Amino acid sequence: MVDDSTAGGAGADEADARADAIRFVTRDVSDEEAAAVTAVLLATLDEAATSAPVADPARNAWVQSARALRTPFAVGPGAWRRAGR
Repeated sequence: MVDDSTAGGAGADEADARADAIRFVTRDVSDEEAAAVTAVLLATLDEAATSAPVADPARNAWVQSARALRTPFAVGPGAWRRAGR
């Protein structure tokens, strides 16, 4: 049988530290219930850590096309005449 804590993501020491950080505020939690909830939470955290990161959403097409609508202002002699062309 393979030990799940060392086979995948986190090592045994790291899993123990994360499990120790979990606190139950309900008073009537049995040891079996606490172990089950802890196992599910740690497995979910490991799965989330190994899944592919979500790509940043692409920029809105409206925002991308807005740059092309305006040309820079011309500064200097004859700028008003050139702006009308």
